[in-house]
Amino acid sequence: MSDVLTAGARTFFGVPSVADLADVTAQVAFLGVPFDGGTPQPGNRTGQKLGPAAARQASWEQFAYAESPEDGAIGWYDIEADRDRLRGVTMVDAGDVVIQGADDHGNFARMREAANRIVARGCVLVAVGGDHSISFPLVAGVAAHRRVEMVHVDAHADFWDELDGSRLTGASQLRRIAELADVLGVTALGLRNVEREEADGMRELGVRFATTLDLIDRGPAAVVNELVPICDAIYVSIDLDALDLGLVPGTTLPEPGGLSYRELRSTLAAIARRGEIVAFDIAELNPPADSSGATARLATWLITHLLSELFD
Repeated sequence: MSDVLTAGARTFFGVPSVADLADVTAQVAFLGVPFDGGTPQPGNRTGQKLGPAAARQASWEQFAYAESPEDGAIGWYDIEADRDRLRGVTMVDAGDVVIQGADDHGNFARMREAANRIVARGCVLVAVGGDHSISFPLVAGVAAHRRVEMVHVDAHADFWDELDGSRLTGASQLRRIAELADVLGVTALGLRNVEREEADGMRELGVRFATTLDLIDRGPAAVVNELVPICDAIYVSIDLDALDLGLVPGTTLPEPGGLSYRELRSTLAAIARRGEIVAFDIAELNPPADSSGATARLATWLITHLLSELFD
């Protein structure tokens, strides 16, 4: 594992850590991706590399894990549904992808390899970044093992062909994903700050998309059912700026007029009903921009609620 991952000091949700991905037998594997080298410059703040550590710290207040790893999660009580969630689901923390300076080729290769190894073990991959450029190698790694439908939830299209001389930034990752042969199709949801050139590019490559206003006015279920096909395998990428800026001060480019937390939850629940979510990531958690830690706590609750949908 040392060629790809390094272990974190505190695990996500207190789950057991693993020293070798070849030994993983759990239903869920968490992966930290502490990378912010794909942040478009100048003008955009970095700090997303600290996202996995902040999320691990915040996650300890979410749900409990049994002392014996094979017993799985103790879970959490959902008073709104009057039922226990995630009880008995087995989970591990695979540590963090090794990031080596400005070696973007090597960094992306390790992200891809880690994702591929995890899904090959039959685990649901839950990756926490990290700027949004991480989604491209992660999706590539998953899709090399199992062809996927991609669903991108974000205020931005991330569909520039090139920006600041690079084709691999967080502003281009969805276009690179749409070009992958093993990605069946792409849907972008929650858009509200998009350049015309990006919108034209999405139309040219057959990307289905809906705005934040579409989701609010028509309802998440109606939009998702129309745009996301029923399929065997889905990869979901969630940029925290899909939410309204008042909810996520600790993200890189917060935008006004976003989704509420409940609306985002409903959107993700609707996606989960379209097929099996085999992997998802949370991108653009930027702890230096939020000293309260509220954004990290929101991100971990988002993970908890989405996993609860998958294993309900």
